[in-house]
Amino acid sequence: MLLTWLGVLAALPALALQGPAAPVAVCVVSPRVEAVHEGDALGLVPTPRPQLVVIDPLLELRIERQGRLVWQQRAAAGKTFQAPLSWPLDPITPGEVVLLRLRPRQAPEGAFAHVQLVGASAQRMASTEALIRSLGQRPPAWLAAIETALDGGDVSLAWALLFSPQLPEARELMALRAEVVRRGCGD
Repeated sequence: MLLTWLGVLAALPALALQGPAAPVAVCVVSPRVEAVHEGDALGLVPTPRPQLVVIDPLLELRIERQGRLVWQQRAAAGKTFQAPLSWPLDPITPGEVVLLRLRPRQAPEGAFAHVQLVGASAQRMASTEALIRSLGQRPPAWLAAIETALDGGDVSLAWALLFSPQLPEARELMALRAEVVRRGCGD
């Protein structure tokens, strides 16, 4: 069943950069986001510390809260860095909007893809955290919870579980995570 869902979800959004150069694609796998405008995407996050999984090597990642830069990572000259990255700041609060600015390898200075992350309701965040705690180190329970979320159309929750730092390092879970990353945003 999970592989059936992976086939359906293979075409995750690729974000086009706006800038003076030709558009460059950025593939954000987690948290789950949807394209809302050229160069922009939006995602509801069911956990206060989402794991950032971006397929493309990055030159720069900026995080802004209330219009202010609160965190930035820049690659050394001639280098890039890869996600996944653990959430580097205080948790996202319910209803809070956080802006990620992503600049992949091919992007010129100052050109970014924009991803807005919106904290889910307090109730949803609490239930997600409770679910993660309840799954413990039982790989079958994690697989069942991911499948249940996908069956219910809750890809945000499924990906929050799949890319959770608490996910056990079981072969089948790591294979599923690797397959989602491999499929990325599709073609």
